[in-house]
Amino acid sequence: MARRWDSVGLQLLDVGAVGGAWLLAGLAGFDQRAEAAALQNLAWFVGLPIVIALIVNKAAGLYGPVWRYASNDEAVRVVLAVAIGTFLSTVVTDLVARQQGIGLSPMVTGTIAALGTLLGVGGVRFQSRFFAIERQRTRKPDDGIDTVRSRALIVGAGDAGASLAYELSHLQADNTTDVIGFVDEDPRLAGRSIRGLPIVGTSSDLPELCTQLRIDRILVTLSDNDARKAALTHALTADAQVKVLSPASERVAGHLVGGLRDLDLTDLLGRPHAPAHSDEIATYLAGATVLITGAGGSIGSEVAHQVATYGPKRLLVLDREETLLHEISLQIPGAEPVLADITDEERVDQVFYTYKPDVVLHIAAQKHVPMLEQFPLEAVRTNIIGTWLVAKAAAEHGCTKLTLISTDKAAEPHSVMGATKRVAEQIVFEVGRRYDREFVAVRFGNVLGTRGSVIPTFLRQILDGGPVTVTSAEMTRYFMTVHESVSLILQAGAMAHRRSIFLLDMGEPVQILALARQMIRLAGLRPDQDIPISFVGLRPGERLHEQLHDDAEHVEPSAHPAIALLVPKADTDWESLEQDIDDLFASVERCDPRAALKLVREILLERGIPCHIEIADDDGDHAARPPVRLAFVRGDQATA
Repeated sequence: MARRWDSVGLQLLDVGAVGGAWLLAGLAGFDQRAEAAALQNLAWFVGLPIVIALIVNKAAGLYGPVWRYASNDEAVRVVLAVAIGTFLSTVVTDLVARQQGIGLSPMVTGTIAALGTLLGVGGVRFQSRFFAIERQRTRKPDDGIDTVRSRALIVGAGDAGASLAYELSHLQADNTTDVIGFVDEDPRLAGRSIRGLPIVGTSSDLPELCTQLRIDRILVTLSDNDARKAALTHALTADAQVKVLSPASERVAGHLVGGLRDLDLTDLLGRPHAPAHSDEIATYLAGATVLITGAGGSIGSEVAHQVATYGPKRLLVLDREETLLHEISLQIPGAEPVLADITDEERVDQVFYTYKPDVVLHIAAQKHVPMLEQFPLEAVRTNIIGTWLVAKAAAEHGCTKLTLISTDKAAEPHSVMGATKRVAEQIVFEVGRRYDREFVAVRFGNVLGTRGSVIPTFLRQILDGGPVTVTSAEMTRYFMTVHESVSLILQAGAMAHRRSIFLLDMGEPVQILALARQMIRLAGLRPDQDIPISFVGLRPGERLHEQLHDDAEHVEPSAHPAIALLVPKADTDWESLEQDIDDLFASVERCDPRAALKLVREILLERGIPCHIEIADDDGDHAARPPVRLAFVRGDQATA
């Protein structure tokens, strides 16, 4: 019953709105010379459009909806109904006027009538919607407790920013955020407004704006990676919570508000993930027996997870740490654990003889730079001799593809770790050339969040209350995410050919001090106030800035935009390489770090590779560099 009376009320209001609109239209559209005749016929001139409008509005369903919940669909129906009704009314009134000889301008009357009718009919319906939205914005919760409202600035005055502002202001019934305005990287927009909200400055003004405007939240909607990184740098110095709008490809269907998320470290890299071509990767992994060494580590486990998605015939995960190996084998259904040490020649040969892998991803390595300066024989033992044993066994047992995971520290090495990995690169592509196999190396920088990297170290120090220790204010490093690095490693395997080192595009180097400060801010704390930062100086083997290649190799483009090709300038004599490895075997078995490092340096220098590792004088004092106690296990020899 109530709904019927609501409908009658709307019809009466429509009668008044349409009648008034056509009355104004008649006064403007009738020929002044026929004004008297027009006044005598005013009843049909206003009455006919009213009847037509009521019929069209009924057909368009304008008397059914609950208008306080009206949306764009109802708005479209109102516009169409007014347009159709006005058109029909204009045609009918013009015909009647012509029959009675009354001068009438249909263009003038139709235009004025349409505008007047739309304002009347539409305004009557949507005023309830406007009042409902205003009540939602201003009402308090039913429990009587005042809601704490946040004041927000939106970074980015583009489509995404404007849409987010609209959603926060109009579409979120339980929203507790008031948008105060925008900032944008274009200074020419300052002083203008969007949806009634002012553009108050650029992202560089954020610290001051947050103080002046009492801002609680900064919502970053920029899609350009460089602009987003710059904006985040300024936003993190402001005293406000920072949230970012996920890229469109990562958002689920629904409102933009649902795409807002907390800031994470990948946002600070300011670079998009390079694409990997899954069809090319599948050509060599699908249906193959794949062996991953060092599968228990951060990178190795991610490699295993991604390889598993390509449907290998067998996935062998090898590690010498049984706990890590157990965990990764549980995480990946069908993965077969192989407990082995890659420096045990007999065990390595047995693994390859038993499983005969088609593809090897060689990740096992010693990689902690300062630790390996103290224990260099472990670096030689694992990174060089272990790689030699794996590469030789793979080639001799029919493996067609082997990919070594290398490091940017191998370019013009200054550390034991970098030098041993550079020798490992030489071994891999020389074994591949000797046996006509596609054996390659992939070189890249630091991976965010891996064990032993700077990120977990900073996080632990922040949780402990500081200080956060930084080597130097000038130190920089290259970073990429573990997911991106692994996908490009697999991509490089699809592009493999002999005597090649693939170099991943690492983007711009990141300043470690800035990274430390940003991590402290991400924890909701203030650098130098809540958490102190101390500078500890360069540790053994470290350098301020890493490089990705050196003068001993050519840099060439590849078929993939995020992967370059490094081609060594000098060739290696196979017999000479075998002799060098035998000499390294002997030095490791003798626990002679000085002899081992001299051999490593000579191997690189003879091939034109600059090497800057330091070798202590043999004065019998090993306090600074204790001798390694674990001898290399070769053949049937026991561990000392």
